[in-house]
Amino acid sequence: MAPRKKKYRHKHLSIVQSQIFSKYFPLTSIDTLPDDVLLEVFDHYRTVSAGDWARSEGWYKLAHTSRRWRRLVFASSLRLNLQLRCTFGTPVRDMIDHSPAFPLILDYGPRLLNTWTPADEDGLLFALQHLSRANEIMLSAPQSTLAEMTAAMLEAAPRLEHLTLHSQSAEFVLPKSFLDGNAPQLRHLILTGISLATLHPLLPSATDLVSLVLERVPSSAYFSPESLIAHIRSMPHLQTLSIGFLSALPRPDLGSVRFLRSGQTSQARIELPALTQLVYRGVSAYLESLLARVRTPLLQDIDVTLFNQLTLRLPRTCTFISDLELFRPTSARIDFAQTSAHILLFTTSAALQPSEPLSQSPDMSLSVSCNRLDFQVSAMAQICSSLSGNIGSGAGAHLLLPVEELMLGFHQGELSEEWRGEEVIDPSLWRALLAPFRQTRMLRVHVALAADLERALRPPQPHSTDGPAFIGEEVGLEQELLLPELRTIVLLHGDDEGMLAGASEALSAFVDERNRAGHPVNVERQDLSRL
Repeated sequence: MAPRKKKYRHKHLSIVQSQIFSKYFPLTSIDTLPDDVLLEVFDHYRTVSAGDWARSEGWYKLAHTSRRWRRLVFASSLRLNLQLRCTFGTPVRDMIDHSPAFPLILDYGPRLLNTWTPADEDGLLFALQHLSRANEIMLSAPQSTLAEMTAAMLEAAPRLEHLTLHSQSAEFVLPKSFLDGNAPQLRHLILTGISLATLHPLLPSATDLVSLVLERVPSSAYFSPESLIAHIRSMPHLQTLSIGFLSALPRPDLGSVRFLRSGQTSQARIELPALTQLVYRGVSAYLESLLARVRTPLLQDIDVTLFNQLTLRLPRTCTFISDLELFRPTSARIDFAQTSAHILLFTTSAALQPSEPLSQSPDMSLSVSCNRLDFQVSAMAQICSSLSGNIGSGAGAHLLLPVEELMLGFHQGELSEEWRGEEVIDPSLWRALLAPFRQTRMLRVHVALAADLERALRPPQPHSTDGPAFIGEEVGLEQELLLPELRTIVLLHGDDEGMLAGASEALSAFVDERNRAGHPVNVERQDLSRL
């Protein structure tokens, strides 16, 4: 019986302790909180559950907890940013018919990757009858479905802030009366495979655009730089501009037009005072013409992809970059991959002054789409040569490539055996690529490129037949030397110890030669997994 008495004793003590705790620390139910405090809790929940809230799931849960909560949530719809999200698989008609007239989000965008069903089409068509309530429209569909949906979007959209239209098939032409040419609150416009020509009535009303993205523009929908400038010059709040063409060839009526007249050295510029990001994909001539016409004092991110061309001349692009006062890169990274070569110029945090935020130092990324390594090296050499000259005049003149660290990357796992071509890459191409980096002190190079690097850096032989070993070969040794400030080579390697040993051996002669010439170079190793 003793164990039973002990059990009852513990139970009695627990009851007493609970009574004492309740007396001095009374429990408070959330229902006893006043409305203003409860609303603060809801508002905090909205910020911590941003994903669910944007999908309407967050406030749905609150509104279905109790009548009081439902009343409070609905009475604070503006503060809590209540919206109805219509998307694939949702009962759109019932939701709109049995809910207050909250703003609509029509989310049928490309990121969802759903297959359209008749129910989805019917639901969206019903939602488009309430176009005046639409805050966001994201629509990705085949041409037939897209045609049906945009044909129902002929009324003005006074509350629309975000519009994404993505054609999953060929070029799509919008109806002439799309949105009645009136979307005064539009902030973000993303068009993929959509003809810009049909947006003439809409864009003049969208003077408060923050981002304009025109992707996969087919040749039949090509628009001139002048046409683009005519639209964006009245957008003082534009922060992101992205232009991407599908083809290097414009439509036939633009085929013989020069983007800038031959010999033209100056061009009236417009200023985009808020632009921070510029993304471009197309031919260099179009980019040259566009950048000759704009000035962007706050630009922080330049991402350019050029179609493959035998000759790449970028004088106006270099002038444009030079006008960016904060752009003084200290590092460069050149990557060679299966379908493109890529150069990234950036400023490391260690090179910045303590009072200069890293975000204010612009980064520039420039890619060229081509498949063979020799074409890639040639393209990168031309780009680096263009960027290495003295840009500007007087006190403002400077070099764009005074980088102290250069990396040559090689994405070996992605490459086929035919990628290199049948012959060894001409060392003169590598020399032309390395020549602009005269202030580089550290060179990081993938072990697969070590043999190419050794042939490029090999001291020139008299009567050599493999092309000029360097720029200015006829001058003294100090000017002949490639990478004269080089002090460290870091071999980037993976698990292949044989490749690492071969790379080290290939560079040994170069290192010995530099040491004898009084320009000592150290060779280090770094595992690619630690980059």
